[in-house]
Amino acid sequence: MHTLRPRALIAGLLFGVLLCAITPFADSYLKTTPLAGGHFPLAAFFIFIAAAVLLALLAKISRRKPLFSGMELLTAWALMVVVSGIGFTGLVRTFFINITAPAHFADATNSWGSSLLPLLPERLYPRDPAVLDSLYNGLPGKSAISFMETVEHIPWSFWLPVLAEWSVYILLVYATLFCLASLFSEQWVSNERINFPLLQMPTLLAEAYDEQRLFAFLRDPWLLFGLSLPVALHLLGGLNAHFPAVPTLPTEILAGSYFPATGILSGFQKVKIYIFPAFIGFAFITTRQVSLSFWVFFLLGGLVTGILQTSGLRIPDSALGTLYGPSIARPEETQAIGASLVFFVFMLWLARAYLVDVFRQCFRATRDTSEVGWLPAKYSLMGVFLGIAALCLWSTACGMGLNAAVMLYISFFAAMLLLAKTVCQGGIPYCAMNVAPADGILSIFGSKPLGGVGLVLGMSLQKMLFVDVREALFPSLLHAGKISERLEKRKFMALAIAIGLILAVAASFLSMLYLAYRYGIQELDMDWATRTTQSVYANSQRLLEMPQSPDSSILLFVLAGAAIMLLLVLCYYLLPWWPFHPLGYLMAYSSSMRILWFSFLVGWLCNALCLRYGGTFLYRRVRLIFIGLIIGDFCMGAFWALVSLYTGVSYLVLPS
Repeated sequence: MHTLRPRALIAGLLFGVLLCAITPFADSYLKTTPLAGGHFPLAAFFIFIAAAVLLALLAKISRRKPLFSGMELLTAWALMVVVSGIGFTGLVRTFFINITAPAHFADATNSWGSSLLPLLPERLYPRDPAVLDSLYNGLPGKSAISFMETVEHIPWSFWLPVLAEWSVYILLVYATLFCLASLFSEQWVSNERINFPLLQMPTLLAEAYDEQRLFAFLRDPWLLFGLSLPVALHLLGGLNAHFPAVPTLPTEILAGSYFPATGILSGFQKVKIYIFPAFIGFAFITTRQVSLSFWVFFLLGGLVTGILQTSGLRIPDSALGTLYGPSIARPEETQAIGASLVFFVFMLWLARAYLVDVFRQCFRATRDTSEVGWLPAKYSLMGVFLGIAALCLWSTACGMGLNAAVMLYISFFAAMLLLAKTVCQGGIPYCAMNVAPADGILSIFGSKPLGGVGLVLGMSLQKMLFVDVREALFPSLLHAGKISERLEKRKFMALAIAIGLILAVAASFLSMLYLAYRYGIQELDMDWATRTTQSVYANSQRLLEMPQSPDSSILLFVLAGAAIMLLLVLCYYLLPWWPFHPLGYLMAYSSSMRILWFSFLVGWLCNALCLRYGGTFLYRRVRLIFIGLIIGDFCMGAFWALVSLYTGVSYLVLPS
């Protein structure tokens, strides 16, 4: 077990909150490579490795012990990862647009003023035209006013009560996720022994740092070879962005032109090959069964589309009706709804003995024997139930029906568990869901059970915290839980996370509010956030006017997805030789797989060849090449982000 001094927690909190303050500016104004993007954020890792190198160098020169131990650096990094996503897509990228869009974009053509606004509480969804106009267009004379003048002219008396009420809701969600992470950390770390691929490389760096061989580790020829590849790739790419005459290598290849528009291969017409060295590195580290499944099921998904078209069985896209999934485009993709339901049940079934034991502990006095969670398991379980109950009461106080609230929050937190399982076991640093949590309710039961308020308010809340999950909090909490396994006093880590979340929400709100009034939302890189938020409300109004009933064609695909996932789960659980993991099918139609499938193909192939012909000895050596790919990619991302501060020219190393 490792001791943890307060300095590590304070450093992690300070840097994490600082990232929340600067990320909106870097991502939405400078348009740099996302600093907090994904579940292995660039900025946090760059601070981690830079601090390790600097502290090791100072310790070597002074011949004293480093200021921080390797575990303390790892803990500070985990804290930064937990809170940094709040600074953009995790919350504030869409937050202000989400709560103001119904009033700001209401006009005679969409009738939002008469159909949507009466269903939303005015204290939570501002409607003052003058305030909203300044939010979207910036303050009058914005180009000439200073930082302090901008701060002084923000209507704080208007915004502080609104943000205070929303903060209660957001922190309730975070508290529930915290308890859920504490509950499932024990199951996934101790019982299922998930290997957490995204933690392996930082852990190796921390161990090398503690053993005073960090520089030898970073100078290893295998690692340097891997590191040189993304450095060369992005050096050319970044120079080309600044000086177009410099030649560059493509990182995006349009492969769809090689496939016919009709026939069995027509489903691959839009396929692209993205070359991200860091993602290839993570794919190599991930378990071969998982990495194989990701790219195989992605390609099979494209093949299914071609088969349906060729056979004449393809159902018109109009049969989809209205769904809120961020990337679902064809009826056959609704297989993911049935697959998600079955896999969620499978997750609970794997944890059945543990959950039953925890439930029994709630009714008797027992000593806490958990080795991972921040709270005793029974208190974590109670916290989950109390958190969901409090959220349901909050929603019913806003006019939502109790049944609708219960259905929505169960679907929301079930989706978070599925996301966390995918990220923590699949090692996906950039994970996006293709179906929204409420899509299952709409596909199976239709829109009527949600009611008017449940539909409009529920979809708004879903957009706020439960559908744009590329920087979602929950997987980061579980990663922090895995790191806490090695700490003596895990409760201090829990306290630091709680404080960090409160400060991160405040810093993110203030930062985004300043940017909006200084430049105007319309002048920031917020087109995606504005477009997707408007579509949520437009879809909600469409369902209000024409309630949706379950479509038999969609139900057929949902049932097909459930049946296929059930078969995969049984084969995975009962047959030791079975080569595929159910997660591959779960992610087959996701937008993240459209970006990552080639990375997983290359990573899996290299992993398989290495173990096949060189065994574990060669694997440990070759692994350094792929660790070099990760380090090089992230360091170049940080380098070009810093360069863009001075040049104003954006060059993206990682997907936005």
